[in-house]
Amino acid sequence: MIDPDQEPWTLARRFTSRLTDALGDALRDVVVVGSASLGDWQANSDIDLVCVVTRGLDSQARDAVSPLHENSEHEYGHTIDAMYVTRDGLAKGPDALQSVVASVAGTLHPESTDGPMNWATWLNIVQSGVRVPIAEGGALTVVDRRSTGTQIEEEAARDGAIRFSRANLDQYWRNRIVLSEQIYLNDEAAHPVSTFEVEWMSLGPARLLATVLTGRIVSKSEGGELASGRSPEFRRHLTQVLDARRGVRHHEDVEPRGPGAFARPRPFRFDHERRRSPSPRDHLA
Repeated sequence: MIDPDQEPWTLARRFTSRLTDALGDALRDVVVVGSASLGDWQANSDIDLVCVVTRGLDSQARDAVSPLHENSEHEYGHTIDAMYVTRDGLAKGPDALQSVVASVAGTLHPESTDGPMNWATWLNIVQSGVRVPIAEGGALTVVDRRSTGTQIEEEAARDGAIRFSRANLDQYWRNRIVLSEQIYLNDEAAHPVSTFEVEWMSLGPARLLATVLTGRIVSKSEGGELASGRSPEFRRHLTQVLDARRGVRHHEDVEPRGPGAFARPRPFRFDHERRRSPSPRDHLA
């Protein structure tokens, strides 16, 4: 349920007001995607937007919105990123776009070819996106493509998101896992692992797996719960990661440990038996 008086919605409204001042009539729609739209927004989460514009942003428009993103963490306490795309671009889909203007980690890129420009974002819009009113006094509403004129075919977006998720697991995460094993499982040197790294490595692949299996865009937490149910050997680890994400501290997290108390994790390997085409029977455990 959307509580318009709570974060992140109050921040999205304030930022949209600033965007309206900067872009005027060129700004037609603002849709919240990512963790906020998926009900998994945390105190350290960013806010991700898809901004529908009447035309591509020229240098003057980019100069107007760039500092809004760059200063967002200081002004709002959270980084607020956005992808700027025309309604025609939404209808065509990311495969037909050469690039978009997009802010990633607070930095505006005039010709972004990655980041949010993928089918997962398109599917997120139609499945769980939340529209932020541009007009003052308007209400936050769940995206309804039939009434908003957002011409995204959900079936095409779902197929594209599944393809994207499979490719991302193979092309990015397989190499990323191998690299992490080389760094963190090396007995010759100690490498501290940040909380962000642990969460990213644990929940990033899990949510992509969930999309492959269910055809839905899910939150990091829901993806972690799916992975925990399918892989019992990782359940204890994933439970601790999910609890940490939700701010739950385990007693063992604050107790001192003796030499050798930290057991090295077993290297993760893809389960090739489960890399099959999704079935209607597949569901979250």
